[in-house]
Amino acid sequence: MQSSSKLDLGLKWPNDIYAYGASKLGGSIFNTQVDSIEAIVNLGVGFNLSNSKPTLCLNDVIAQYNAKHSTTLPALSYEKTFALIFNKLEQLYDRVQRDGIEVLQHEYYRYWLHQDAEISMVGTEGESLQGTIVGIDEYGFLLVKKQPSGETVSVHPDGNSFDMMQGLIVPKFN
Repeated sequence: MQSSSKLDLGLKWPNDIYAYGASKLGGSIFNTQVDSIEAIVNLGVGFNLSNSKPTLCLNDVIAQYNAKHSTTLPALSYEKTFALIFNKLEQLYDRVQRDGIEVLQHEYYRYWLHQDAEISMVGTEGESLQGTIVGIDEYGFLLVKKQPSGETVSVHPDGNSFDMMQGLIVPKFN
């Protein structure tokens, strides 16, 4: 859907799809198994295409865009959506194989909601820390520039609880 770039859609780190920066429409999960000669990647995608309740769906976003801009973008069927997703995944895979992972990173950053976001973190000693999100490292972890030191650190999801929409990162305690 070439017109999808007109819609107010974004990516919440690491894998959620949002409309208007506030309403979750879906997400993805990847499971990877690697041995010495091959990698197997299982991908799961959940996406709210047409169920308006309890919050919002992609076809609502399209309808709202049409009403606001006097356009006639068509609502998406399940078949069309699956075809668009799988074709885009294949195109991205081919481009990454040909041009490197930077292609995927560039595409991800086009829709990313967190660039230069100011966040609060709780350190390992319980202290309050401030920082700015500056990107994602080569492993997909969040890069945060701590204030006022300017030190850039990678933040891993396994040991932390993230409320990215509130700008809060807190360590998990068992």
